[in-house]
Amino acid sequence: MYVIIYGIVALVILFVLLGTFPGLIQFILALVAVMFVILIVMRNRDIKKNSKPDIDENALVIQNVKAGGIIKLAYLDGHNGEVNLKVLSRNLYTEGDFYWYELECTTNEGEKVWIDVEDDDKLTVSAVIAKPTASELVFSASLASIDDNERGDVRYKNRRYVYIDSGDAVFYKHCDDRKKERLYYWDFQSGNYIVSVEEWKNDEGKKDMEYYYSQILPPASITVYSVNGGTKNE
Repeated sequence: MYVIIYGIVALVILFVLLGTFPGLIQFILALVAVMFVILIVMRNRDIKKNSKPDIDENALVIQNVKAGGIIKLAYLDGHNGEVNLKVLSRNLYTEGDFYWYELECTTNEGEKVWIDVEDDDKLTVSAVIAKPTASELVFSASLASIDDNERGDVRYKNRRYVYIDSGDAVFYKHCDDRKKERLYYWDFQSGNYIVSVEEWKNDEGKKDMEYYYSQILPPASITVYSVNGGTKNE
């Protein structure tokens, strides 16, 4: 729907301009309008492609899980025994050609759990187990300096986490290209644990900082009972 709207807008502008400029400029403007529509179509197609893993969509694997899915986690810090989760939403992050997604889940007791799934050269699944406050984190330098030098660390509860990555990403709620937000992130790691910092900006340009402490989960600790709870795939 949005592609059609953008195309109509581009054509309206084009028709207005065609009555004003000479032939060569008319041709250039027509070419720009066509490229504009093509780029939007390609972007939307890439977003939809990235939101669905390139594997059998019926396989009971974490890469396929969508809203309504049911999964079980074992060995999750802070929980006694196994944790059963229902997936409320699947959200997409993109950074250039790279993408990963987030599963927003809830336990039977109503506790929220967020799971990040990256399937690049290898599958990496991590679950947020705490949300530190800014006062609990001690950085070796400013985040801007760490980003520029691609080096630094953060201490959290007397443990040192080393910088591994940072970048500018786009977040799509429910994998919907109409609901996008931009953020900048920093990741620090020690063993199977990650401290993440996210800087979000609202429409007024105000910054909102969020902090996460996550545990990387071994594949054997994840059991998928249903990828979408019998609902229509997103």
